[in-house]
Amino acid sequence: MVKEIHFHKILNVDPKQALKVVSNFNEYSSFVPGCTGASLLEKSFPIEIGRLEFLILGKEYFIESKNTLTSNSISIEQIKGPFEYFEGTWLIEDLSNNSCNISFQAKFKLPFLLNAITPQSLVDKFSSTIIDAFLKRVS
Repeated sequence: MVKEIHFHKILNVDPKQALKVVSNFNEYSSFVPGCTGASLLEKSFPIEIGRLEFLILGKEYFIESKNTLTSNSISIEQIKGPFEYFEGTWLIEDLSNNSCNISFQAKFKLPFLLNAITPQSLVDKFSSTIIDAFLKRVS
């Protein structure tokens, strides 16, 4: 079963600053809950390949993703990792006077057994915790 995450919020921050936080892969381990390592493996604008390592409930996970950058967005596609597939997008829309609409959307599919024991409410809580960490870093 496909699971989804949808989030958006208007922030009183410079949109370029917001995009900088979201696109600075190497810093994720300093503020994303559960992230124990982050590294940029390849960079050839507009494509970046990154790896994030997580420790969740005593188990280690990693995800390697292909990230496509534009002037106001980052599209994320899992290359290797715990999901059968994962696709997501950060979008930063310039509103005016140092404010922006920041949104994140993702669709993913967990492996069969993990999917069977992972309710949408847990996905929502976990993703909300991570998105909140980004918002605090941006603000």
